Amino acid sequence: MRRLLLPLLLVVSLLVGLVWAGEYDRGPLVITKENQFKVIVGLGGPKAVLVEPGWDPTAWRIPLVDVVHVFDSRLQYLNARPVQMVIANNENLIVDYYAVWRITDPLDFLKGFPNGIPGAESRIQEIVNSLVGSKIGRLSLAQLLERVEVLDTLAGEASERLGSDGVEVVDVRLNRTELPSSAVPAAYAQMREQRRALSREHRAQGDRQAREIRAEAEKLAVTTLAGARANAQRTRGAGDAQSTRIYAKAYGKDPEFYSFVRTLQAYEKTVGEGTTLVVRPDHEFFRYLAMDPDPDPAGAGSRREAARPAPWQAPAD
Repeated sequence: MRRLLLPLLLVVSLLVGLVWAGEYDRGPLVITKENQFKVIVGLGGPKAVLVEPGWDPTAWRIPLVDVVHVFDSRLQYLNARPVQMVIANNENLIVDYYAVWRITDPLDFLKGFPNGIPGAESRIQEIVNSLVGSKIGRLSLAQLLERVEVLDTLAGEASERLGSDGVEVVDVRLNRTELPSSAVPAAYAQMREQRRALSREHRAQGDRQAREIRAEAEKLAVTTLAGARANAQRTRGAGDAQSTRIYAKAYGKDPEFYSFVRTLQAYEKTVGEGTTLVVRPDHEFFRYLAMDPDPDPAGAGSRREAARPAPWQAPAD
């Protein structure tokens, strides 16, 4: 039993060692992980390309002779260096962008970029730079800030140029766009002038609308006042006519009493305290203030009263 157990342990240890060495590409067995591509290259060239995770029974390597190249099969992120470009209207602009890419064919990638990821990123950045420059150069600053649809084709065009190298560019996006430091003051001055021009235009429109509103209000006020005055004149005329009819009716019933009341009203309005009037004693204005003399059979008293003026009468000339 001991004789069988020892060889079994040796076989198990050998298998474990092969698996461990296969994971780290140090033995004849080659094991591919979930997020890896592997290419086995021998003295005569590529021997096997492993794109599926696990162990491929047909893929073996000769230790110390064959080389295993390992590539990451996941998406790669490239944060490109900001570049200065000239866009429409000869405006200088600093553009910062990023690219998302991945390896689609590990063998073509190995042939196209023997030094691996750094060489691929340098090539991708060179191609994307040229595409970004050609696309952005035809756009104005406003279109660029709106992220027009023309920028959506950058990834597809970059993939076409890099397809033979086993690389696919999944997406290209602009991080930021900004003016060079030397152009910032002029840009701010231009923006301020544009805002001032816009404010002047709005102010002019507001003044014009205000004048129109005031003119319409004045027109409405004049029309309303004219209508009100006309109504007032008609109402006043109707009132005067009514009062005249009432006065005439009252006057017709007792003309003497009416004359007496009107005369008293005239006294009240004209004769006040300290008022001096120079009129004849028999003036019509004072006819209701005249005093009749006491009856005198002989007529003497009557003559005396007539000869002596009353206190409220003016002296005779």
